[in-house]
Amino acid sequence: MKTVTKLSTQSLLLTAWVALAGLSAGCATNGRYVLLKEYGPTGPAASSQSLKGLTVCIKGFQAAPSLTSPDPKTSPEQPADFRFCDFTSEQNKLWKDEFKDLRKRTTKSDWREIGNVRNGFGMVMSHVYALNDPGAWLRETLKMDLEAQGATVVDASTADTADVCLGGTIQFCRVDIYMKIWGDMVLDLETQPKGQASSRMTLHTAGGTLAAVGSTGEFYKPLRECRQKLSYLVTREILKVVKK
Repeated sequence: MKTVTKLSTQSLLLTAWVALAGLSAGCATNGRYVLLKEYGPTGPAASSQSLKGLTVCIKGFQAAPSLTSPDPKTSPEQPADFRFCDFTSEQNKLWKDEFKDLRKRTTKSDWREIGNVRNGFGMVMSHVYALNDPGAWLRETLKMDLEAQGATVVDASTADTADVCLGGTIQFCRVDIYMKIWGDMVLDLETQPKGQASSRMTLHTAGGTLAAVGSTGEFYKPLRECRQKLSYLVTREILKVVKK
């Protein structure tokens, strides 16, 4: 009798887990979509003006063919004075409106795969897609952050006048959900001070948030955190090379 009861209990638990997995799979198979967009500076405090008087050329950033594999070999870095900058209520509304508009106007051929959605067992059921170019997103947001710190930011057409030029490749940009939503970004950054040879370094950042309802905003938040941390690290590298 005890054996039968034990087996019945195990069967009920298994049925519950299968049902949970089925529900999770049903929610996940549609995929998730993210608009990569900011509406103001979100990097180091503008009051520091640490880059005042510098002219910085951002030549541009490319995205690697795959942004979700292989896994990074480096460990993410946490800037000591980092403070996450959330959307204001007005920015959040604007972001949602632009997201809905772009979602309607684009197709899968325009998107970049940047992550996974998993079920209750951790199995990948569908993917997360960026509706716009991660490289353009990094350039535009970094420009706002550097200008807020006092830098004059120019493009490649006037690179010869810049104190330092920036460029590089986003090697990894992934957001993943399993109990929690977390993100990683890896940037191969190239810096070239005026009249000097260029140098390269790898910058790796990470971010995360609790998975409440799995909304598109929740998937964007870890990537926002990663990108904001990159501003801190890029600023640090600029100051290093100009001091040399």
